[in-house]
Amino acid sequence: MRIAIDYTAAIRQGAGIGAYVRSLVSALLHQDQNNQYTLLTSGRPTAQRPFPQGEHVRGKATLIPDRYLNILWYRWRIPLLPATLFTGPTDIYHGPDFALPPLSRRTRTVVTIHDLAFLEHPEYAVPSLAAYLQKVVADSVQRADVITTVSHEVSRTLIKHFQAPAEKLATIPAGVAPYFRRETNPMLLAATRHKFSLKHPLLLAVGTLEPRKNHLGLIKAYHHLLQQKKAPAMLAIAGGKGWLYEETQKLVSELKLEKHVRFLGRVSDLELIHLYSMADIFAFPSYFEGFGIPPLEAMACGAPVITSNTSSLPEVVGDAALLVDPHSVEEIAHAIDRLLQDEQLRQELRTKGYQHVKHYTWEHSARKLLSLYERLAQGETNFADKDFGI
Repeated sequence: MRIAIDYTAAIRQGAGIGAYVRSLVSALLHQDQNNQYTLLTSGRPTAQRPFPQGEHVRGKATLIPDRYLNILWYRWRIPLLPATLFTGPTDIYHGPDFALPPLSRRTRTVVTIHDLAFLEHPEYAVPSLAAYLQKVVADSVQRADVITTVSHEVSRTLIKHFQAPAEKLATIPAGVAPYFRRETNPMLLAATRHKFSLKHPLLLAVGTLEPRKNHLGLIKAYHHLLQQKKAPAMLAIAGGKGWLYEETQKLVSELKLEKHVRFLGRVSDLELIHLYSMADIFAFPSYFEGFGIPPLEAMACGAPVITSNTSSLPEVVGDAALLVDPHSVEEIAHAIDRLLQDEQLRQELRTKGYQHVKHYTWEHSARKLLSLYERLAQGETNFADKDFGI
């Protein structure tokens, strides 16, 4: 087979969808040496995020900036400029970032939808991005031969909003990189603790500073516990600045929590492993997630997890985490206090977490995707997950 994959997100985005595409494609190329892959990007790759290497893979940059390709492909939908003009003859084209460009009629198509937050919770989405996704997702869902999602919850919302046929839906979950494992070396942990001036007990959160991640609710819960003298010594938040990040930093100032709350910014994977490993509690009270990798990474490193009882998160964490209503500051605070006071419960969640995260590997996801490509090439039309209930 000749398989083309839009690799733009993998080049342009450090985390989120970019990390998903890089990890999934890397595992796919490692497993499959028989088929030919073309990785297409708008703009050139970088030294930090190059094209993968291999005899069965080639990188192809259009050299047309994203802005103009978006206009040509997704606003004007110019059929005279199909993506296959750049990739060459292609049996299967996979758009792993919500969108499908114009393509040759002979090309079978796969599109990946990561979440529908722009429809379910438009208040948490950047307006310009929401407007773009409303258009391209509707078009891609209609045109795709197969729609892959990162969770069954996303599949259900696709049926709800777009009447997507169940037989076109297949779940390809994210995985956890194998190097996310608990670090116990006291010197390494001490170095990271010193770098970020952290104290114990430590409450850790990971995620871009934006409204959807609900850092405001977590900070309010922490402040509530601090007033009752039940709070962990410190709350550390690792993640870059996103949409409306100023509100989060402003709240810390208003509540006079500067000595107790640390904004760590973007951290390396190695630092993240150390942070997960030293955290007494990991909290991820996001309002909405299509999947949610940080709770699984935290489990792999032995951190007891608190997360939301909404969207896909219960599906992703199973019974290996405490679930809370993200809209309830009191519930978040109670869960933090409960874990902080109960060492047996923390150990129980660690044990469950270690076992649960074994189900999420990029190798497993890549095998499922390769099987999907093969079935699509053979003319199969029903891709519904056997364990998917509607």
